[in-house]
Amino acid sequence: MTDNDPFADLGETLEDPDEESPSADSTTGESQTSTSETDQPTDPMTDTAFSYEAAQQRPFYARASTIDDFDSWLNYELERELNERGYQNIVVREMTDALLRTIVEEDLVEDVAQRFESARSDTSETGSE
Repeated sequence: MTDNDPFADLGETLEDPDEESPSADSTTGESQTSTSETDQPTDPMTDTAFSYEAAQQRPFYARASTIDDFDSWLNYELERELNERGYQNIVVREMTDALLRTIVEEDLVEDVAQRFESARSDTSETGSE
């Protein structure tokens, strides 16, 4: 555990070092996929863009109301939009990945900085969090 990230060592505590993952190559650490799986064409309307194993979970620290608003937006607005576009098997990891890529690729630094400043200003004016 570090002072900056109290969950930094969480992965180490969850993995059993004596137990080898059945899908990992012990020499390279890369996941093994059967030939029959890779030969199958994927359907972007039903198949996920990446597997659960390819995702990295990270903690987000935010106010409960912000997380509630985000969860509602993700589950009711974005998922509904994707469903209306014909996508099935919509998973949170893909929506979150798309959201994070959008923030980075659309260069929303100025917008995020303004919201950060606004929250700081609001907190200092009211004296509470």
